[in-house]
Amino acid sequence: MKIISSILVLLSMCFIHNNANAAPGDVAIGLKAGTLGLGLEATFEVADRVNVRVGGNYFKVGSEVDVEGNDYDLDVKLNSFTALGDWFVTDSSFRVTAGLVLNNNGLSGSALPSNSYQIDDQIYTSPEVGDLNAEIDFKSIAPYLGIGWGNPLADDSDWSFFMDLGIIFAGKPRLDVTSTGGTLSNDPILLENIAQVEQDFRDTDEINYLKFYPVISVGLNYRF
Repeated sequence: MKIISSILVLLSMCFIHNNANAAPGDVAIGLKAGTLGLGLEATFEVADRVNVRVGGNYFKVGSEVDVEGNDYDLDVKLNSFTALGDWFVTDSSFRVTAGLVLNNNGLSGSALPSNSYQIDDQIYTSPEVGDLNAEIDFKSIAPYLGIGWGNPLADDSDWSFFMDLGIIFAGKPRLDVTSTGGTLSNDPILLENIAQVEQDFRDTDEINYLKFYPVISVGLNYRF
């Protein structure tokens, strides 16, 4: 929460600074949609052929997911904040983009009702584990690298379309499983089994592809 508050303060300072010193056309606001969800971002010109973009993205949807042998009803949450720099290599709208992402993307939810659950190599009954919850998340700060088309601060028109193609280097996701309200929720053996499941999830090669999150987005900007 402190990180998010700091970013919001920074965005406000940037907006005030640019409006105090810039001529009309130096700030643009855009709406976009893509693999990061629905987003809103502001674009500022900081140098010749160099823009800075700051924004946020959000989307949420429910899905049934198999996590280490048990079925969960998980909410897939896309929630991120971006701080990006665009370099326009030529006088065209093509650009190279790099920056950082505050990555709150993840999944969270509860195991679907079942008579028994397999945790590591042990079988537990529903009364023994109680409520079985899982959360999958990533490291908080991740670098971004990509390309794109569109310069909302060009002289052509106040309205402009844009597109981004890139990669978030998110790192391997982490799994956190908790058991609450069961007769064995605090049992050392169950807790050891849960810890092993979490480690097995992180060690498996099957999730290596999640380290590189693809970004594809399109949007519409308006220049002020």
